Amino acid sequence: MILRVLDFIVCPICKHPLKVKIFSRKKRQTVDRCDLPGCQQYCGLISKTITSPELQAEAYSNCRTCYSNEIIEGELSCSNQHKFPVAKAVPVLLKRSAVEQRTKKTFDVEWNVFTYKEKIYGHSTEEEFNDLTERVSISPDVFRNRTVLDAGCGIGRITKSVSEYAREVIGIDFSAGVEEAYLLNRTNTNVHIIQGDLMHLPFRESYFDYVYSKGVMHYVPDIQKCLLELTAVIKTGGALSITVYGKMTLLFELFNVILRKITLLLPLKANYIISYLLTPFLVIAWKWSGIKLRKIDWNERAHMIFNWLSSEHQNSATNEEAEKWFSDMGYTDITLSEIPVGITGIKKN
Repeated sequence: MILRVLDFIVCPICKHPLKVKIFSRKKRQTVDRCDLPGCQQYCGLISKTITSPELQAEAYSNCRTCYSNEIIEGELSCSNQHKFPVAKAVPVLLKRSAVEQRTKKTFDVEWNVFTYKEKIYGHSTEEEFNDLTERVSISPDVFRNRTVLDAGCGIGRITKSVSEYAREVIGIDFSAGVEEAYLLNRTNTNVHIIQGDLMHLPFRESYFDYVYSKGVMHYVPDIQKCLLELTAVIKTGGALSITVYGKMTLLFELFNVILRKITLLLPLKANYIISYLLTPFLVIAWKWSGIKLRKIDWNERAHMIFNWLSSEHQNSATNEEAEKWFSDMGYTDITLSEIPVGITGIKKN
């Protein structure tokens, strides 16, 4: 974490600004970029709220110093004395209740226990980025020179791809995958990684030009509440793109409900073992459910099955339902992908 993030993060509980107490820090590589975003509301390096062009200029004159010093361990706090750690250079902005969620523990296991190579879920980094743009019907150029939020960044592979276009990218995830995301992106000066909950976002309102969320809405406890959280941090005229599972065949949906009623009663360790035992049957399940087949090795199949069986929540939607969510929230220029369900809209106000 660098002090730059104090300009846009807030307490996830009360939404008040945060200050940081630094326990340890280290020098980063020399920053040569001349297009650093610069703080807009608060500069942590000079400890001043930016209220004039003069203060803006003072803050910007210190950007290279800020970007060259990384906070490794520390403590964030707000005026209401809510406190959050900075651990291994990542701000951990989670409410206590989120830490105990089964879904979080599921993804902690996923990123810490399962082994994966160059491909995840059958996709290389490039293929995963292309899959995002295809699933939400956008061009990579929509990210160019914009401030972007990767809502549910996992280990940060798409975050890194988007950073090649965007002015600045913030990746947020509530799993232990943020450690890998930080390591993958630590040399990119325009990327910041935050550990946080999409249901209680730790960001200033109307901050982002573009928010996207790929493969995450399936697992949140309340999609519409989550979409309202995301909408609140998007600027007027900014865009939101999400993907969510499409509805399966009726028979498969019934089978899935019954199966998950059993597996959600089991400890994660048991589901981990079961996920490997079920890998030979994944292709059969895909054909039955109507999902498009793709080539995935046995370990990645287990990876996917574990998510499916263990996550506390599992959401799906039709194109019509997703379009209504966006329309009810005031989005315009709504575009639906040919691959259900992927949707993009522009925030009207």
